[in-house]
Amino acid sequence: MLYFRYGRLWNSFLNALGAEVVESGETTRSILTSGVSKAENESCLPVKVFYGHVLALKDKVDALFVPRLVSVKKNTHTCPKMLGLPDMAKSAVGEKVDIIAPTIDFHFGLWTNYRAVYSTGRRFTRNPAKIISSGIEAWKEHGSYLEKLTMGVDHKQALEGGSEQRLCEGRELRVGVIGHHYNVYDTFTTMSLLERLGAMGVDVMTADMVPETLRELELKKLPQEIYWSYEQEIAGAILACGRYKLVDGIIFMISFPCGPDSIIRVLCEQEIRSMDTVPMMTLVMDEHTGEGGFLTRIEAFVDMLRRKKDRAEADNRVVVAV
Repeated sequence: MLYFRYGRLWNSFLNALGAEVVESGETTRSILTSGVSKAENESCLPVKVFYGHVLALKDKVDALFVPRLVSVKKNTHTCPKMLGLPDMAKSAVGEKVDIIAPTIDFHFGLWTNYRAVYSTGRRFTRNPAKIISSGIEAWKEHGSYLEKLTMGVDHKQALEGGSEQRLCEGRELRVGVIGHHYNVYDTFTTMSLLERLGAMGVDVMTADMVPETLRELELKKLPQEIYWSYEQEIAGAILACGRYKLVDGIIFMISFPCGPDSIIRVLCEQEIRSMDTVPMMTLVMDEHTGEGGFLTRIEAFVDMLRRKKDRAEADNRVVVAV
């Protein structure tokens, strides 16, 4: 769920403590199928994928690391599904595998979160200095990872620390692909959307690449504060892309049936329509989404953006000629 945001942080911390970290790998058809069979029908697509990854790991590990993220920003909450992930994991594996689930909640201040991190470290070592140094080093790795995402480095390269291939390479057309990290970076559920857009000759701008100052400025203009922290980031990024024309078009990625995203979708569509600056398309994904229809919509949207840009450039040439 949040590996694309905090994976570098978690891996660095656990490795430094001496744990052997085992990852479930990228999402596959078999992982999704097993997750769908275990999860409730009303669950959103990311939760079903999460179940599949849990089941893929249960016979390979001694414990599953599934933090309970209640709040990552003061006066906000994460999505309700984030609060229940450890319980979902427990229901999937039963008593066979231990669940390591530190609670992160910024409503109670930093000290409570420090204690949660320290108690996690105590499961691996009794050396307080090692826990503290591991946490500091992990936080540095996390900051480096987020900085690379901000610079437009491909998320796989940013996670693995490899060659820094960027999503924006100065192409003629730029499209904002905005959504939760798990809705944008999971190559299977998005059918490699970022790579396909690059192959079409399109630069990609994610929410991470939108300046935080612009996101915060747009959120202050809304009549009411958004309750969910990650939805704040998404809405701020979409509105900033539209108002300041950072992109030629926006693709909003959401998963069915996500309640918070559905609310944000209506809000953003109304605001973007009132700005009348850049087109916006919403792609709703679930386990039944077909590749043919999905790609057809993407190609049609990109073609429309190209025609719109060509027409605008042609109009400018006519004005200059006159």
